[in-house]
Amino acid sequence: MELPYEFIRQMHFYLGSDWPALALALTDKPWRGLRLHRWHDESSIFTNTPTSNTTLLPVPEPYRYLLTDPIPWSADGYYLPADSELGKTVYHEAGAFYIQEPSAMAAVTALQPQPGERILDLCAAPGGKTTAIGKQMQGQGELIANEIHPKRVLTLAENLERTGVSAVITNESPQHLATKWPATFDAVLVDAPCSGEGMFRKDPRAIQEWQAGLPESNGQRQREILQHAFHLVRPGGRVVYCTCTFNPLENEQVVAWATTHLPFSIELLPMWPGWESGRPEWADFTPELSRTRRLWPHQGRGEGHYVALLRKQGHTTSPFFAETPLGRKGRRVLEPSHPSVLFQDWRESLQDWLAIDPPEQWLHPVVQGNLWFALGTTLPLNGLRVLRPGLALATHEYSRFIPHHSLARALSHDFARRPLNIPPDAAAAYMSGEPLAWTGLRGWQWLHLNGLPVGWGKGNANRINNVYPKGLRKSGLLW
Repeated sequence: MELPYEFIRQMHFYLGSDWPALALALTDKPWRGLRLHRWHDESSIFTNTPTSNTTLLPVPEPYRYLLTDPIPWSADGYYLPADSELGKTVYHEAGAFYIQEPSAMAAVTALQPQPGERILDLCAAPGGKTTAIGKQMQGQGELIANEIHPKRVLTLAENLERTGVSAVITNESPQHLATKWPATFDAVLVDAPCSGEGMFRKDPRAIQEWQAGLPESNGQRQREILQHAFHLVRPGGRVVYCTCTFNPLENEQVVAWATTHLPFSIELLPMWPGWESGRPEWADFTPELSRTRRLWPHQGRGEGHYVALLRKQGHTTSPFFAETPLGRKGRRVLEPSHPSVLFQDWRESLQDWLAIDPPEQWLHPVVQGNLWFALGTTLPLNGLRVLRPGLALATHEYSRFIPHHSLARALSHDFARRPLNIPPDAAAAYMSGEPLAWTGLRGWQWLHLNGLPVGWGKGNANRINNVYPKGLRKSGLLW
């Protein structure tokens, strides 16, 4: 690994005698981790709740070796061997777990999402932290996932769909969201765009893209994003600011600026194993910075992260679900009293797909084009670029409803009217686009792998036709 000269100079300036240890660590293999998502172990703090349409499943015996090396700052995170191929398995594709860099898991631990809250992930792609927030909210509350980059927001949507997390997905600037939704959220996560120095040994492109002036220019951009986050969170609410870089220009100095120019206080974070306190001496000796946390790859088992928990000063007794008007140009809202035959067809379709009564939002969907969604927020969406206003339930084509892949991924065995358990080899074949040789099963079948959702299949007399989305199909998956 050939590190940029200016990076070496800056790190030597800040770290002094510790720099050789960091330089040596950067030549080692990166740490890898996974976070259990649909799977859970016996000691997990997460439980199945009656308000959620997804079910946590025990880890199968052949995969329990994954649980031998837990990540201390994550309730459901475990270290992976460097050569693990779990990301190429049918279980990964079915949302059993999320492959994630270990130190990145600390941000959501710091945020402490609670069921019933309204939470915004402001810079959400590729979605690892958003899916962790969604799991901890347990299907209760409102989750908004925003990504300004038009291509990265598609990756975000794919990962949310894969893991069955329901969220409103927006493609907006933080500034515009702050204008539309002031003082609205209980918590905001700012996983700020940064110079990515913590990704050097994980992704060689991070080294190639690093430039001498990048930390300084990023610091200015990060200040602006953090200021918008301040306006988005309610009084008394919390903001977690994090980066995957080492430079104090993007870490301590940004947080120190925020506490000077905005009514933010810095909350004390736990001292997780392998982490250290933020450095007040790197930002005008602001003493409260010792409450923030850093992981260096020469001290802890991770690639490097900085995490700060900020509290917006003030107090509000307003309820979480504020009464706000709905509406979006070109959007149709179907009310229960709507005398339309189409609405009756929708109810009948749900009864055909589901074994139990659906959540209330599913009965009163919003329509965009030919897509039907369960609206995921009471916030106004007019004037925003909204990729998905909630969970995609169905498409309406040729005067009929077709259940959406996102709906399949959001269901559990108890919710589906016709669940069909298929073995791992059949799941791999189906995910590659092949039909299934089951006969005598008619109508929409909810295909699952020991409880993990695979997708929909359309049964006829001879086989189950493959309706797995073409853009998601993969060949050669392992099991």
